[in-house]
Amino acid sequence: MIDLLLLFVPFFALVLMGWGAARTGVLPLVGIGAMNSFVLYFGLSAMVFRLAASGALQQTGLLGLLLAYGVAGSVITALALTWAARQGLSRRDGGLAALTTAFPNTGFLGLPLLTGLLGPQAVGPVAATVLVDVLLLSSLCLAWAHSDHHQASEERRAIQTSLKGALRNPLLWSMGLGMAAAELHLSLPRPVDEVLRLLAQSATPVALFTLGAMLARSQLARVTAAYRDAGDDSDTKEPADRATTVAGASTAKSRAAAPAVWLPTLLKLGLHPALVWGAGQLLGTVLGLAVPTAGLLVLTMAAALPSASNVSMLAEREGADTGLVARIILWTTTASLLTLALWAHLLNVRPAG
Repeated sequence: MIDLLLLFVPFFALVLMGWGAARTGVLPLVGIGAMNSFVLYFGLSAMVFRLAASGALQQTGLLGLLLAYGVAGSVITALALTWAARQGLSRRDGGLAALTTAFPNTGFLGLPLLTGLLGPQAVGPVAATVLVDVLLLSSLCLAWAHSDHHQASEERRAIQTSLKGALRNPLLWSMGLGMAAAELHLSLPRPVDEVLRLLAQSATPVALFTLGAMLARSQLARVTAAYRDAGDDSDTKEPADRATTVAGASTAKSRAAAPAVWLPTLLKLGLHPALVWGAGQLLGTVLGLAVPTAGLLVLTMAAALPSASNVSMLAEREGADTGLVARIILWTTTASLLTLALWAHLLNVRPAG
């Protein structure tokens, strides 16, 4: 258990460095978007393409893996929506909170961590999670967020926007192009492959550093909103200064009114991976579907990942409670260092190589 915990520490140390750089102003908040774009469109895309082109995504039992992960994610979404309704949240806030609870951070944390832990063959099952999260769960949660009786057209528009966003996801395109290259047995010219290799090598540290910076930005945005709600109009202060200033009485009312997020955290880090593992076992033994054990192991570890940090930007765009979303992301990310090591121990994970 201690060995597994130490194995995860370097990954989370990079996240902490990014968080500290953004909180202290070493990394300007305006630069986080550029780093995010580099990771998505260059670093991770190059990594995924090279892995897919090597044939890592071509494996048997993908349908069973998709079903297991989709069933588990749908249950988590339903439970999170139930929690949101009992907390008295609006459908808009509840839908985004549910998406945060069900959507793991497979891009910035999952791909680097799981391929490093389990080897390049992990990218295939991880790709399955991206398909389900982006195409299914995001559409369901956004439909719920826009499901007011007088907003049927807005609900349809939300689903269409979600699907269009999925089609613009560079990771999905990288996977498809890599699989096509593998199927056609194409080999890239050496200079081109070397460029992709260098970009792929940069993906892990930059993605984790950027993840930490995005967490810090979400925190600062939440505190800034609370500061404005408290009636202070000192917009000339730096975000970090505002965060320090409002740490006291100005945010007490906001914190008192905010729902506790321990249950979404437990659903994400505890129940979600348990449901994936259980659904995979059930589909294999009862329905006779092919659910490869190695792939199911990767999916279970992927489900144990913390909430995706980019949901906070979606919540801001949708006009939802960004503070609630940011707190779920922060708590799941902080606790996942221990829970990931625990799940790896329970599943008897042995690091690759």
